[in-house]
Amino acid sequence: MLGKTPGAIKVNPDGYTYLDPLEFPKLFAPDIPHDQAVFASRSQVLAASSVFKTPLAAAAWRTKRSSGIVAGADQIIDPDLERWYYARAKSKTFEIPGASYSVHVSHRKEVAEVITRAARSFEQ
Repeated sequence: MLGKTPGAIKVNPDGYTYLDPLEFPKLFAPDIPHDQAVFASRSQVLAASSVFKTPLAAAAWRTKRSSGIVAGADQIIDPDLERWYYARAKSKTFEIPGASYSVHVSHRKEVAEVITRAARSFEQ
C-alpha cells in the first residue's frame, strides 16, 4: 500500500510529485501487463505538490449526483476510504473486486459498463 511504502512519492526540484517508477508497477498497476505498467510509470503526468495543500471552496458532490468505482485491490487509495468517500457523497457505488488503481485499464469493459449505467441512471 502506498501509505506503507516510504519514499514511493518523489518530488522533483521544481516541486512536482510523481510515483517512484520502481514502485509504480507494484502499487499503481499490478493487474496490467508488466511492460505496460513500466511504460505508464515513465509517462506519468507530474502534479504540483501545492495541489495537495490547496483548500477547496466547494465540493461538487455536495450539490451534484455522482457515482464511483471502488477498486477492490487498490494500493494507492484504500478501498475502505473510497467506500467512505462515496457513502459521504451519497454516490451510486460500483465495486470491482481485485482491481487496482489502474482499474480503467485492467477492467475497461466493466468500467465502460459502469459509466453507461451511471449515465443512464442520471437521465431519469
